[in-house]
Amino acid sequence: HYYITNNLSVAMSRVSERALPVYLQTLRQSENLGEEVLADQQQVVELDKRRQTNRQAIRAVKNEEEQRNMWVMMGNEFVKVEKKVLESWLEGDQKVLDKEINSIRDELKHKVQALKQLEGEEIPKGFFLNAMSKNSLSNISGETGRVTERYVDQ
Repeated sequence: HYYITNNLSVAMSRVSERALPVYLQTLRQSENLGEEVLADQQQVVELDKRRQTNRQAIRAVKNEEEQRNMWVMMGNEFVKVEKKVLESWLEGDQKVLDKEINSIRDELKHKVQALKQLEGEEIPKGFFLNAMSKNSLSNISGETGRVTERYVDQ
């Protein structure tokens, strides 16, 4: 009885000695991915704040009735720019910000998926669904009838 118990405990300690490095590596990977996910989420929040500020600037420029030159701060200097040029710059910035945010969100989905797999959790159904573009939705609405604008992701 003692011999069997002793051999079993020796065998268990050998298994745990081999399993410990694998467990620690998985734990490290999980922690690194978790930190990346948090960093990406914070970056999305910061970019979204910039996007909102940019959206407000676009609205302010468009609401300006006069077609005159406007003062803009670029870096540490104020520059006088035509209204149309300023609008195009701001709209270009808005598109860049949208692309950056969408890119980070797409990467974030893959990182969360990898993190869930490391933790042994299942990925929920519909996790990788994307909003339909305005163009895709208009193609569908042309075939099926009317679709309200509030469901369109621009």
